[in-house]
Amino acid sequence: MIDRFTFLNDTWSWPVLLGAAVLFVVFIWKESSQFSSIRFYIKVVVAFLAILSLAMIALRPALLNTENSGNLIILTENYTQTSLDSLKKEQENIKVLNYTLDTPIIKELVGTDSVFILGHGIKSYDLWQLEGKSVKYLEGAPLSGIIKFNYDLEQAVGDKTLFKGLYSNPTQGNRLVLEGAGRQVLDSVILLKKTEQQFSLNTDLKSAGNFIFRITEKDSLGNLISSNPIPLKVAEKEALNILMINGFPTFETKYLKNFLAEMDHKVIVRSQVTKGKYKYEYFNAERSTIGNISEKLLESYDLLIIDFNSFKTLSTSQKNAIEKSVRDYGLGVFIQPDVSLFGSSSGLASFDYTQDNSKETMLNGNLQVTKYPFTFKQSLTLEPILKPGNQILSAYKRIGQGKVGSSVLENTFELLLDGNTSAYQQLWTKIINALSKSAVASTEWSSQSKMGFPNEPFQFRVRTIEKAPIVLNSEKTEMALRQEFDIPKLWTGTTYPKQSGWHKLSLQQDSTGVYNYYVYNIEDWETLNSYERIQQNLRVSNSAGATNTKNTNSIPITLLYFYLVFLISIGILWLEPKLRSY
Repeated sequence: MIDRFTFLNDTWSWPVLLGAAVLFVVFIWKESSQFSSIRFYIKVVVAFLAILSLAMIALRPALLNTENSGNLIILTENYTQTSLDSLKKEQENIKVLNYTLDTPIIKELVGTDSVFILGHGIKSYDLWQLEGKSVKYLEGAPLSGIIKFNYDLEQAVGDKTLFKGLYSNPTQGNRLVLEGAGRQVLDSVILLKKTEQQFSLNTDLKSAGNFIFRITEKDSLGNLISSNPIPLKVAEKEALNILMINGFPTFETKYLKNFLAEMDHKVIVRSQVTKGKYKYEYFNAERSTIGNISEKLLESYDLLIIDFNSFKTLSTSQKNAIEKSVRDYGLGVFIQPDVSLFGSSSGLASFDYTQDNSKETMLNGNLQVTKYPFTFKQSLTLEPILKPGNQILSAYKRIGQGKVGSSVLENTFELLLDGNTSAYQQLWTKIINALSKSAVASTEWSSQSKMGFPNEPFQFRVRTIEKAPIVLNSEKTEMALRQEFDIPKLWTGTTYPKQSGWHKLSLQQDSTGVYNYYVYNIEDWETLNSYERIQQNLRVSNSAGATNTKNTNSIPITLLYFYLVFLISIGILWLEPKLRSY
């Protein structure tokens, strides 16, 4: 019996018991004058019961209830019958719950310590209900389809957008087809007989707006197997004013300036021929002479591209002018690297690097490019631009309103020479867009949810200068917002879209503060969602202790009994002196 007894406040045991002992000793000392009387021994027993009752009220005693049926199996889609039969055989009275989107899991978890999840897992927004439980996740049937897919949701007219992903267990001979408006075929790839196959599809963006592309899978006869939407927000292309400064002409600069000119940017290139003499080139820009670097000169530029050797030779006043233009006016600066950059600790050009002794790396999973034997060191002040895997190949730091960035890549023009034009354009478009000067928006939106589905939570963030912003959904319903404690201008909220298609969130106080997002049908991207759900369930899985078939619950003993004993005992001790006086 004693092994079934415990205290809910067992961490207070020693302080409470010590206090009770001291109180009991003080009582005995106080009544020691009546030591020879039988009344003394009666009062000692009554006082002991009163103090013991107080101690029990503080410690809250409970009984342990051990059962053999305290575990729970949660069945999700595509679970395997063999896993279920095995668990049932091991634990005869184990409870089984069939999980659906509306299943109240938390009610079934009462009195349960160990949970087994079978199949493709429960939704991420339900995982909080498993906190404090020992969870073991058993994967369901193997996935076949696209399990990873990546692209930039926001693009600009003229960009060559790239869709890349990973297909699990493909059927040889099937085709993945990228379709545009009117089911127009834009690109395709043949699937091979592999366990996993990486793929990429691309197309040119020719007009602005919110579009729905589709990636479809067809068999060798052209029969449709699956079709999934790809929402894309395409903005009008904004021509940038770019200044390039080189100590001497290089192939890297030659191909980069040609690319920028083809993208309709206004580019002026200054290359040093000899000491004090420069060669100027103009692309989509009026002819002008670049003198000393000054704030006045940099006012009209959105981006400065300068090689590190040229940056080193600038005077202190010129470097200060660049820094002030970055800090106060939002100028973007890209420093073209050379070996000496990675040992620099001077002002704008200083970054933290890690030496990795690798002179090559992979882009897009299958393109080999040369690099310096360094990578950027991860830090809170560094924002990655190119980060394949755990390597940061290009990044920037914010300085006031502007950004200063660089790269560890070397001779990226070799991508063009090898026929990988699309990869080259993608790489530099990403860098240019990340660094160039942009208008300071009064409202900035972002989403914490990768994909939206009907009647499921879609989380969003809005950064605004409004002190009490009012966010409305597509139905003009006001959304509840929570202000971040340490970032007063940042607010978070959750909406539940009712149907698929394009939706919008808008700021009532700012007509330009609109955020468009896409809501998928529940059957869209089933394999991709299943894969991500599996990864989330694996992260909460904790096999340690999950196979323990005994479930121990603490059942509190009602404190009413201890209150009654304490009141009766105190009453006797209060009444005893009065009876003795008669």
